[in-house]
Amino acid sequence: MPETLPVEISAFVSEYWVYLSIPMVSALVGYVTNWLAVKMMMYPVEFKGLGPIGWQGVVPANSEKMARVVVDHSVKRVMTQSELIGRIEADKFIDALQNRIEPFVEDIVDEVLSETSHRGVPVTNFIWNMAPGSLKSAVYSEVKTNLPDVLRRIVDDVSDDLENMIDINEIIVEKLGKEKEMLIDIFQTAAKREFKFIERSGIYFGFPLGVPVMFLWYFFPVWWLLPLFGLLVGYITNAAAIYLIQKPLEPVKIGPFTVQGLFIKRQKEVSRYFGQVFANDLITAEVVMSEVLKREQALDRIRDLIKREVNRAIEASQGIFKPLTVLSLGPSEYAKIGQIISERAFEEFQNPDKRSLRYLDEAFDIEETVAERVGALPPEEFFELLHPVIAEDEWKLIAVGALLGLGAGWWQWALLT
Repeated sequence: MPETLPVEISAFVSEYWVYLSIPMVSALVGYVTNWLAVKMMMYPVEFKGLGPIGWQGVVPANSEKMARVVVDHSVKRVMTQSELIGRIEADKFIDALQNRIEPFVEDIVDEVLSETSHRGVPVTNFIWNMAPGSLKSAVYSEVKTNLPDVLRRIVDDVSDDLENMIDINEIIVEKLGKEKEMLIDIFQTAAKREFKFIERSGIYFGFPLGVPVMFLWYFFPVWWLLPLFGLLVGYITNAAAIYLIQKPLEPVKIGPFTVQGLFIKRQKEVSRYFGQVFANDLITAEVVMSEVLKREQALDRIRDLIKREVNRAIEASQGIFKPLTVLSLGPSEYAKIGQIISERAFEEFQNPDKRSLRYLDEAFDIEETVAERVGALPPEEFFELLHPVIAEDEWKLIAVGALLGLGAGWWQWALLT
């Protein structure tokens, strides 16, 4: 008996391999169609095709819309721009700015006094160079003493006007809308496990769906059975996988099992990732400053504020400057002093140092805020972070899966007959 067993198994396989292959092909069809659906969500980044016939990944094809989804259902939902600005403690920020500007005070004073003149004759530079060291020190000290008050008024005014200068949410949308690769990476990383599940579920669903067809084909080997079933496998595996990564929103008890949408189940983990992305790439002090400096209206406003406060400081400290400037105090030259200081201060403002940027990043505290607050959103709101990516052109993805299944069914029918 044992000697005849391999022969019997071999005879069984030889006779029934046609039928045994059906569940395996069904699993393969499920996997390939689901794998392709995931790829088609993200790629190609740019449209590929001939004329109007072709494809572009769902996310990059709708990059601005998807970028707005990321913003509207995460940071915009859990914090406001005014709250962000309100986190800046003026004293700490001024201390950081002062640390940047104070080393240049003596250079600025020297520059002012070297570039003013008396009726076109630069006599001030000579007088300043001949001035006693104690007098120079007194001038430097006076300017440094007034610096914190000047900076405070500028920071307060800029903070009050910042909401009119920029819209942080729109900055993020604009950035992600243009940087499609970054947008794709955000979705791929945030939903990495869910996309992997979609791919593998083609096997999980495809194989068992193929078992009843194996028996049907044995008793009813009609030409349309395998193509029709291939279409159904492609459709069902795509649709079921897409549904299960999103829903049910709340845990549902089914016998001994508890079922909940895979993405929803990982809300805390995904929220932490979004917090890191916003903190490291999207709402950094460097990004905010660079955006402010790109906008001419904001630059003009900041330049006017600096000029106003510098002139106010000069008037307040006129007594200490008077012994040196009395020989060149023509109205135009006196005004030139403020202009020189203002332009130099504006140059320094446009090149913030790491200490200032580091303080702003710490004050914003983006990572913890986004992670905690997005992580605490109700499931029906958190669900909207991924749902639009799936819902956009969802019917096309499922239809492609169904058509590929249909083609695989035709191929299998041709092979078996």
